[in-house]
Amino acid sequence: MKKVITIVVVLFIVIGVTSSVLIYQISRDPLDQEADMALKRVADETAIVKVENTSFYNGSKSYVVVTGENNTKEKLIAWVPKKKGDIVEKKWADGITKDQAINKLKDEKKPKELLSVRLGYESVGPVWEMTYLDQQDNLNYYYLLFSTGEWWRKIENL
Repeated sequence: MKKVITIVVVLFIVIGVTSSVLIYQISRDPLDQEADMALKRVADETAIVKVENTSFYNGSKSYVVVTGENNTKEKLIAWVPKKKGDIVEKKWADGITKDQAINKLKDEKKPKELLSVRLGYESVGPVWEMTYLDQQDNLNYYYLLFSTGEWWRKIENL
């Protein structure tokens, strides 16, 4: 009887782990396909030859943001729209850094916890989107223009 219980428990564990892995892979597949299509477009349409990172931005429109280098090792960023549209390509040197954006947020808002910082693209152009918790644990979004570091929009107290 002890063997049967052990076999059943091991079988449930194996089935549970296997189904968890399959569910993760199936749910991740659309994002992987979108990233692959964006990387193909970046290779065909931009000067980026070495990809360093890809991320997703879902604002008023969805973008895959690809960072990398060109042939002369100059750092570039490409915003690839999810739907049809032109890729926007900028040099890292043409905008503020992630650290500069974070410092501006810390100086102006004094966040309790910084949750995320990502590049995005909105109607005004490239932006830094920062998500943070304030001192009252309210969720806030703070957007800075990538090119100048000026405040563009904030969504507070969610």
